[in-house]
Amino acid sequence: MHSSIEQERQHFDQQRRRTYQIAGSIGILMVTIDIFAIYFDPQDPPLLKFIYIANDLLLIAITVWVIWNITARRMKLSLLERIVFFVFTAESLTFNGFLPPLLGQSLTQRWNETINDDIWFLLMICTLGFHLFSDRRALAIVGGLYGLSVAIVGGQTLSVLMGNGEIEAGLRSLQIYGMGAIFLCFIYIVSRYRAQAQRLQIEYKLIHEWAFIDLLTGLVNRRRCEQVLQEAIERSQRYGEIFTICFWDLDHFKKINDLFGHEMGDQVLRQVSQLAQLLVRSTDIIGRWGGEEFFLLMPRTRKNEAAALAERLRQHITLYNGLNQWVVSASFGLAEYQPTDTQATLLSRADRALYMSKRNGRNRVCMASNENEKTAFYFFSQ
Repeated sequence: MHSSIEQERQHFDQQRRRTYQIAGSIGILMVTIDIFAIYFDPQDPPLLKFIYIANDLLLIAITVWVIWNITARRMKLSLLERIVFFVFTAESLTFNGFLPPLLGQSLTQRWNETINDDIWFLLMICTLGFHLFSDRRALAIVGGLYGLSVAIVGGQTLSVLMGNGEIEAGLRSLQIYGMGAIFLCFIYIVSRYRAQAQRLQIEYKLIHEWAFIDLLTGLVNRRRCEQVLQEAIERSQRYGEIFTICFWDLDHFKKINDLFGHEMGDQVLRQVSQLAQLLVRSTDIIGRWGGEEFFLLMPRTRKNEAAALAERLRQHITLYNGLNQWVVSASFGLAEYQPTDTQATLLSRADRALYMSKRNGRNRVCMASNENEKTAFYFFSQ
């Protein structure tokens, strides 16, 4: 469960890195075009050209540094995102907000700058803010940034109005900012929906884990074993696919609990489960049936091959040395699926084979006879 969530997180981080690399490259291109536009604009005074071209070069340098850090993975992505957010926020407020009116920018020039790049740059920063911060903090930071930007434009427009100047361009700029605010509302809804969808997905996976995973051993539980068995029976009935199941449990487990305590007994169950997972094939299904009893389904496996696999598992369990001089052992009962079997009859045959293994000395593998469901013969014995 935790590994799958971590894989999804890493995949999302990789997508973010690629997106930032592409967006940064496009940004460098757009800023370069802006430099030429400013340079060849005959209306801008030389001082204004120098200030804005210098700022554009600084933006290019910052973007190159960000792309390099993303590519080289020299800095944690979340930290890099916050640095970019606060640097670009300062850039937006300074060069798109406070500085233009101080340099004598007219409302017509404000309108041109707004539709050309100011509003888009601001919307990009605000969108990043929704991603970086939690609900209330995001609303406060983004709302404050956007509100301050609008207030600057509104203040400039109001100042021109008080001087009996033409304010149509200022009103159009405010209209654009209003439409941008509506756009940000939808961005906020989408970002919150995505966060909620991720939480629901994680909760669903946790519910699935609780429903089908035995929390002590990490194996699938009895409910899942029964589902897998029914699916195997249906495949066999439809395609003729053979398979063998096995019941096995640890011998004298009650004595282990009595002598060493239930905590040690749980440790034995966990470690034996881990051992079994390493020994079975990737196509096999192993689960905890209940208590110290386990279930093993071996697809496309005849009874003789299945018995050899069970014997290998039995031998490795006897090598377990976690209880000082106490030898941990297990008994196995196998049954190969027959066309006349139901789930109940197949489980019953495997259970009887396990009983025969217990009855005849434990620590051995017994297999139900295909010819007579009421008998079992020994395949391996200790």
